[in-house]
Amino acid sequence: MSASARAHEPSGTPAPFGFERVPVFGFAVLMIACLAAPALGPLATLLQLIALGAMLAIRWRALPGLVPLAVPLLLLPLFAAASTLWSDVPSISLRYGVQLVITVVMGIALGRLLTLRQLVLAVLVGTSIACLLGLATGRTGASEHGPVLIALAGSKNQMAYIALFWLGAALCVAASRGYRPATRIAAAAMTAPAAFLLVQAQSATALVSAAVLTGLLGLLALAAWAGRGGRMFALVAAALLAIPALIALPEIERQATIIQTDVLRKDTRLTGRTLLWEEADRLIAQSPAIGHGYKAIWLGPKGKGLLDRNGQRDGRGFHFHDTFRELMADLGMIGLALFLLPLAFLALRAAVLLVAAIDVPRAFAAATLFTILLRIRTELVVGPFLIDTVMLYAIIAALAAVPLAAAAPGTERPALFRMRGRAAGRLSPQARRNPA
Repeated sequence: MSASARAHEPSGTPAPFGFERVPVFGFAVLMIACLAAPALGPLATLLQLIALGAMLAIRWRALPGLVPLAVPLLLLPLFAAASTLWSDVPSISLRYGVQLVITVVMGIALGRLLTLRQLVLAVLVGTSIACLLGLATGRTGASEHGPVLIALAGSKNQMAYIALFWLGAALCVAASRGYRPATRIAAAAMTAPAAFLLVQAQSATALVSAAVLTGLLGLLALAAWAGRGGRMFALVAAALLAIPALIALPEIERQATIIQTDVLRKDTRLTGRTLLWEEADRLIAQSPAIGHGYKAIWLGPKGKGLLDRNGQRDGRGFHFHDTFRELMADLGMIGLALFLLPLAFLALRAAVLLVAAIDVPRAFAAATLFTILLRIRTELVVGPFLIDTVMLYAIIAALAAVPLAAAAPGTERPALFRMRGRAAGRLSPQARRNPA
């Protein structure tokens, strides 16, 4: 039985037999690879469902223990499915609500049936497979500056965000002594194509996110040497510095607009996004509490005019470019609250864990979380079979299970993120035999 299964099963569980001895890591890699290849369409979705079913079947003994965590995380998707009761297009809301439930279950399965260290490696392997295959196809898509590689991602922006996950996982695996040397060398090699896909996609948001990701990983590496007191001081100082930042928010937004127009050469209305936001605000005002039904706007009669004005024909892949507005238009303030509550828990939990100890897996979780939240007001990060949604809920589920103490020697031992004292001991013989 794999270490991940033992880590999540209660003491006294009967010894595994037959198919229960099959590791779930390979199915996790398959799931992530398909999430990173949405251009495969129904085939990618089918493979994701097969991978999820296999993981749940193999680890069926652990399922009762997942219920306490799964219930609060499933409130939003269940509310989305329930919106069929008042939706403008009930059949659409039921269909996509059920798909969102499955998507969140995929995230929970990844976060709880793998250790956090295994999750980082699964993200690296899965995104490597999808992106390298996509590079081999040479598939391109349109952009403001001409054709760019989109591989199997479906769009240039999505390609850039998938490459961002790839880059973060590659940097973390390469920096960790918890993996085999060959794995770390391969991870270091993957940083080059990941960075290439990021840059050539010409997505300003993704480039900013990449800079934030690398900078944050560097800061976390430094914080690992500071001890708990130093990390607590840094956390309190950051909170205090946030107060004047909030006060100066209007000026910050003004300067950001100048950068967007003068440096990044974006138009003053963010390529039409502000027009979408104005329309979203109008729709939200019509039904502020419970919204119009999940996906009922873009796939219903109210979205036809919006799609036409934006030169779109298919509402399945179009959105308001603002996760908050998208949720409020579909599910109202109740839906937004059901989304924000787990995020609030996650932010608090991540802060506590990083004060207690910093290692590579925790650093990956924190940095990935931050880069997802960084674009929450300009992109959609919650949707059916969306890699951002799966990663977000996987990190929530994983951090909820991580103990506050430093990682045990030999299980999640970092290189750049070593803890002081006994926690910085050498790898155990067992870990050398099975570092992944």
